[in-house]
Amino acid sequence: MSTGMDFDALEMPEQVPVMVLGGATLFPKTLLPLFIFEPRYRAMLQSALDTDRMIAIAQPLRENEERVCPVAGVGLIRACVKKEDGTSHLILQGVARVKFTGWPQLVPFRMAGIQRIGSPAPESEASRRERLVHLRVVLERGGLPLPPEMGENLARIEDPDVLTDIAASALLKDPLKRQSILAEESSVRRQELLLRFLREELA
Repeated sequence: MSTGMDFDALEMPEQVPVMVLGGATLFPKTLLPLFIFEPRYRAMLQSALDTDRMIAIAQPLRENEERVCPVAGVGLIRACVKKEDGTSHLILQGVARVKFTGWPQLVPFRMAGIQRIGSPAPESEASRRERLVHLRVVLERGGLPLPPEMGENLARIEDPDVLTDIAASALLKDPLKRQSILAEESSVRRQELLLRFLREELA
């Protein structure tokens, strides 16, 4: 689930291309497979490959995609396979949560100015450890349908914020709930939202 990369130290560009994809949420350190076939997104992919290999995945506010949620996940293209017909299969690995600050380009694909969502508020190591243990217990004993790879790696994840992201990505079916966790800046509140949403979906 993690490559060991230090995403916090990864330098972010001032602008990134944006793919509007309803139902998809890209959290840091999670993987998102994509199939690129529309001409505008083929151009977007080529631009990303020619520069810093980063793409933002945004949720539309409405089905027509005219407006998007102001917070998105930015991913790094880890693999890309182009086919003879011009389509591509690629895998994005989430690296950061960002706020959109402007739209310097709308055609042939969207480019957005971005601001990385800052570091969480200071928290004692004891508090972080308590949150991590609590979240692990809920995931292990809560009767949740954990993907096999997630169950195998629970004990290896030492950061409650990383575990929150991975659990939200893998377990929450409602994209609006995932988006609310993505957009929340408080680490404690993000974990509280995850636990509440998991209870709601299990009810």
